[in-house]
Amino acid sequence: MEPITTALAAVSAASSAISFIKARVNDVQSVSELSGQISTLFSAQKVLNEKRNEQAGVGDISFRGSIDAVLEAKRLNEEMQQISQLINMRWPKPANQPSTWQEILNHHNEALRQQKAARQAAMREKARKSQELEETLKAVALIAFVIVVTLVLFVFMFAAIARSAMDEIVL
Repeated sequence: MEPITTALAAVSAASSAISFIKARVNDVQSVSELSGQISTLFSAQKVLNEKRNEQAGVGDISFRGSIDAVLEAKRLNEEMQQISQLINMRWPKPANQPSTWQEILNHHNEALRQQKAARQAAMREKARKSQELEETLKAVALIAFVIVVTLVLFVFMFAAIARSAMDEIVL
């Protein structure tokens, strides 16, 4: 998918999620009923940030696309600020506790950290298995080399014994 198409799809998804949240925030019983839409917002924000960073090149098209991505990201941030206020007003918390929106952000950031840690663990495990396979292949190659050298030496030894035995018989 082209970068501009991906960014437009992210903006469209974010717009529909924003509209849904604003319309339904007072009707739902818990924040969990909005979780899918909030997740869509976070995903759209991530896509827009990635596209903005990709398009930060030199050239007319890249420059214009970068400006559009920055403006869309700023608009999305403003909308997310409004959503955070709506959610915090709908589900207020005491002053000594983090706000409902902050809890959502903390949960989202923790999920991202866990996902990153899982990816890193998988990469380390893959590297460990690759290293283990490499060491196994080296050991097998070394053993095969030793066996071949031993067989060649035995063949030469038997050939030398056979030749010396034939020389004795002929004489």
